[in-house]
Amino acid sequence: MKKIYIVVFTIILNSVFISCDPQDLSENEVELQACCGDGGDIPPPPPPPDPPVN
Repeated sequence: MKKIYIVVFTIILNSVFISCDPQDLSENEVELQACCGDGGDIPPPPPPPDPPVN
C-alpha cells in the first residue's frame, strides 16, 4: 500500500513540474495588436438597426 502512495505522489509531482515550465509560459504570451492602423482613435461601431414595427 505504501508503494501505491509513493507512485501516485511521484506522478502528481512530475505533472506539476511539467505543467509549470517557464519556457512554455514565455512562448505563449499574449501579444497586443493595434486595430485599424498604427494607433489613434478607433471609430465606434455602427448603431444597431431599428427594431421592426408590427
